[in-house]
Amino acid sequence: MKNIQEDIKTGNFKQAYLLYGEEAYLKQQYKHKLVQALNPEDDTMNFNHYEGRNIDVKELIDLCETMPFFADRRVVLLEDTGFFKNKCDELADYMKELPDYLCLIFVENEVDKRNRMYKAVKAAGRIGEFVQQDEKTLMRWAAGLLKKEGKMITQRDMELLLTMTGVDMGNLRMELEKIISYTGDRDVVTGEDIQQ
Repeated sequence: MKNIQEDIKTGNFKQAYLLYGEEAYLKQQYKHKLVQALNPEDDTMNFNHYEGRNIDVKELIDLCETMPFFADRRVVLLEDTGFFKNKCDELADYMKELPDYLCLIFVENEVDKRNRMYKAVKAAGRIGEFVQQDEKTLMRWAAGLLKKEGKMITQRDMELLLTMTGVDMGNLRMELEKIISYTGDRDVVTGEDIQQ
C-alpha cells in the first residue's frame, strides 16, 4: 500500500495496479484515490470502466491500443473480472508490452497468486492486498477520525463500539459518522452515545 501511496503522491505511476483483498473499504478508498490521481479532470474520453466477468478481452485490448485523445494517458478500470482466478492468457501476454500511455487498474475480490495475470501485473506495476485490520489498528484509525471532529473516546468505549460494529471498516466508518452527528457539540463520546 505504501508504494501505491507514494505513486499517488509523486505522480510517477506504473502501468498496472491490482487492488484485492477482503477489506472492501480500504480497497475502494485506494481505487478512488488512484482514479482521481490518474484522471484528475474527470476526463470521460480517456477513462473506461468495465465491471463483471463478461468482458471481451479482444475488445479490451483494442481499446488499450487506442491512443488517448488530447491527454497524456488512457486509464482503464476493471472490477471483479475473474481474470485473476480463471485463465486469461491473451491479456496476460498483452501485459508484457503495454503502451506507455496506458494505465490499467484491476479491483478484484478473488485472486490466485499463481495465476499468469497476477504475475503479469506484478511485473508491470504494483499489487496492493487489503486485509482485514486488527482491533488495535481500527481503534487508532477510529480515534483519529473522532479527533479530526474534535471528539475524544476512552479505550473502553472504543472496545464497546468495536464489539457492536465488528471489524469491517466501512461499517465502523458509518457508525462513527452517526455518533459524530448524534453527539453534536459535545467533545466526549460515551458508551451511552454508542448504544443509542
